[in-house]
Amino acid sequence: MARRIAWVILAIVWLFSSSQPALAQAARDTRLIVTVVDQTGAVIPNADVSVIGLEDATKKATIAPVKSSDKGLATFEHLVPGRYSVQGEFPGFEMGLLRDIRLKAGDNKHIMVLPLAKFTEAVTVGRDKQTAGSDRAAAFGTALTREQMEALSEDPDEMARQLQSLAGPDATIRVDSFEGQQLPPKAQIKAIHITRDAFAAENHSAYGLFIDIITQPGMGPLRGQANVRFYDSALDSNSPLVPKKGPAQNRSVGAYVGGTLIKDKSSFSVSVAESNSYLTPNLIQKNGNTLQAINLDLRTTRDYLSVSGNLDYALTKDQTLRLSVSRWSMTNGNQGVGAFDKIERAYSSDSTSYNVRVQEAGPLGRRFFINSRFSLNWSDSASHAATEALTTMINGDYTSGGAQVRGGRYTRTFTLMSDLDYVRGRHSVRGGIQLDGGRYRSDAASNYLGTYAFDVSPDAGGTPLSYRRVFGDPNIAYWNLQAGLYVQDDIRVRKGLTLTPGVRVETQTHLQYPFSVAPRFGITWSPFKSGKTTLRASMGYFYDWLSAGTYEQTIRMDGLHQQEVTLISKVPGDISYPDPGPLTAQPSSRYLLGADARMARTFRLSAGIDQQVTKMLRVGANYLDTRANGLLAGGNLNAPVNGVRPDPAWVNVIEADSIGRAHAQSVSVNTQLNFSPTSAGSSFGGSGLAGKNEPRFRWRRGLSVYAYYTLNRSQNNSDGAFTPSPTGTIDTEWGPSSGDIRNRVSMSVYSGALKNLNASFYVSANSGRPYNWTTGADNNLDAIYNDRPAGVGRNALRSGWQYNSSAYLTYTVGVGKRTVPLPPGITLTSSGGGLSLNTFAQPDAPRYRVSFVVSIDNLTNHANYIGYTGVATSKFFGQPTSVDGVRTMNFSVGISF
Repeated sequence: MARRIAWVILAIVWLFSSSQPALAQAARDTRLIVTVVDQTGAVIPNADVSVIGLEDATKKATIAPVKSSDKGLATFEHLVPGRYSVQGEFPGFEMGLLRDIRLKAGDNKHIMVLPLAKFTEAVTVGRDKQTAGSDRAAAFGTALTREQMEALSEDPDEMARQLQSLAGPDATIRVDSFEGQQLPPKAQIKAIHITRDAFAAENHSAYGLFIDIITQPGMGPLRGQANVRFYDSALDSNSPLVPKKGPAQNRSVGAYVGGTLIKDKSSFSVSVAESNSYLTPNLIQKNGNTLQAINLDLRTTRDYLSVSGNLDYALTKDQTLRLSVSRWSMTNGNQGVGAFDKIERAYSSDSTSYNVRVQEAGPLGRRFFINSRFSLNWSDSASHAATEALTTMINGDYTSGGAQVRGGRYTRTFTLMSDLDYVRGRHSVRGGIQLDGGRYRSDAASNYLGTYAFDVSPDAGGTPLSYRRVFGDPNIAYWNLQAGLYVQDDIRVRKGLTLTPGVRVETQTHLQYPFSVAPRFGITWSPFKSGKTTLRASMGYFYDWLSAGTYEQTIRMDGLHQQEVTLISKVPGDISYPDPGPLTAQPSSRYLLGADARMARTFRLSAGIDQQVTKMLRVGANYLDTRANGLLAGGNLNAPVNGVRPDPAWVNVIEADSIGRAHAQSVSVNTQLNFSPTSAGSSFGGSGLAGKNEPRFRWRRGLSVYAYYTLNRSQNNSDGAFTPSPTGTIDTEWGPSSGDIRNRVSMSVYSGALKNLNASFYVSANSGRPYNWTTGADNNLDAIYNDRPAGVGRNALRSGWQYNSSAYLTYTVGVGKRTVPLPPGITLTSSGGGLSLNTFAQPDAPRYRVSFVVSIDNLTNHANYIGYTGVATSKFFGQPTSVDGVRTMNFSVGISF
């Protein structure tokens, strides 16, 4: 039924588009198309554009002024060939003028640049407020102000954490529409927008929460930035579990330079970042009833280097090409040590990745706009064990012996995306394609010397519960390809009401049923003339692609490439330790992908309200209900019956089948309070300096508050594609999912009250995570240690609440008397259903600016206990084994010009 609905929607859209009259004319008129942009190249909608004839033939007719469209296009039809003057105006900008242009028969395309006015002014785009309030793309989103972007950390990991604090931990970060990219240097970021409830067919994911980062190469004269960052554990607070803190340190440097290569044609930027860090791992132990962590005599190291470059080039007056190239490498030493893993478990890993991104965008004719992106990525990674020895694992206690890892993974992947917009009348149609694919090769090997499992340490008289070892050739290679095709239409039924039907078709290799059709529908309604209230409801189907890692496991452990030999103890002492004896005639385990495996399907239902309460206060609320079917869940086709395998030629035969289910419900509320919209006295377009006439202290300056709360419930019956139920049936597994965190709350405060000081503060808390209660023994003799006590459901235990607070302070000073103009800053935010355009061109800033930054994490030094153990035989049962973060301080100094 769902597929029929989807095809009906698609047919309606196609019939509409195909029924439009042909644009070709027997005689070609003279037409003028002016694209209105600012100094950064961003289009300016609703600008007033007028045309005046300069010679007798062109002066005869009076030409009515035209407002630029939402793509910045102003079109004049049926003109007489000849000479004209074109003038453009928009509040907050100086007048743009094309003094003398000559038009010929056919299309004549020109770009008009409006310079930013030399004063700060906040204006509202002249668009009907109720119409703007029902804009699907504009509502239910938040754009960060320049002050908020200035308060972000230079460290990519810290920046990602700050953004997640604003949007929520489940938000997906996209850089220039690409997911899974390294975060760019802060100096390269042009805008950051948080999108909530993205339900339309253009989106693959059902969860609809995105952080979009838009970058740009340098503009104007050559500009640059360099910074040095330092951290040392000497300034850390003490952990309640660690009697004596061990040494830890981080040293980071970064630099950025960018500017114009060819005026009004091309610009570039280059950035480099390097960091070197180490920390001291802790081993958990129990002294009587006291749990402690002791420092191990080695350092866990991490060395990182990244280099990237961007180039913008105007192919034509309307089409822009962007090229981005990056390389990053990381070396980790003495990983896998600490908590329950002893020092001999250490291993090292190396990874290198290269990425090339190409983006081309611009209008096509009068009514089309295209945005195409291509990404090519190749990465290599390898791991090396420090000690080559068999492994001894005591369930819920320590693990000793070698890490048993070697080899690596080598991938060559690509992504192609293209969106085409078509606007006519009340319809805004968008269609597009997404194509992801690549070749994967791996020679990674693990457990090639064998692992013993105990419930009691052999030093205390324990005997092995099981022994596993992997034999065979780890070399595998395969291709994977997945694609999506979509079409949607924002239909403005009347002022204040927009309907959004759409359909997305997806397909993927390696599946018996590779095609899926996902119809979707949404309503966006602004019921009042003020446009301050926006209501939204949506529903539709979404599909999840089969992960490459899951498919890879079915190739690697198919019983042919590699064999996992497993010995299971039936009576104490029947497995020899530490030498199990000959294994050549022993049966092995295998992993399969079920014949009916398909893409998991999720039905998504959402409703929300976005309300502009006052000019300063905006609140929103969303309800989301998702029901997933066809999740991959493991089933053991050769589970022992009364201790006997049905097929003695194999041990476990784990098949991943599409039999899992999930149901999640959430209610989220978000608030945005802005005491001081970007105005005179704010920082210079990112320079961090306030105006010369600004008072030393003004409490409203740059003050804004963001807060959100989410109430959530998430349940499922699967712990993964290859984890079978300990009871032999999935019917007993329904319970809280691992992500069932019932409450999340967060607040972020930004302030520039003290002159030249940008301060941001973050506070967050969440309720405990569920974790499993297991017996620690192999009760069903399948060598999988997920057996639960009788009557205990899945994920029956919960950890405690987590709290965190942090601060990020930046103080900037100017150096020297020479001043230079800075590129303009522009912020778009929703205001009463319309778009509020805040422009803040300030007096020239000092040529050189020096910034001093202090970052403090866990301000109150609250002990967040984690690592709870649910193994009943463990001496740590029901207790946390680690503390997540003590109070730490990072310092950095940066210079920009």
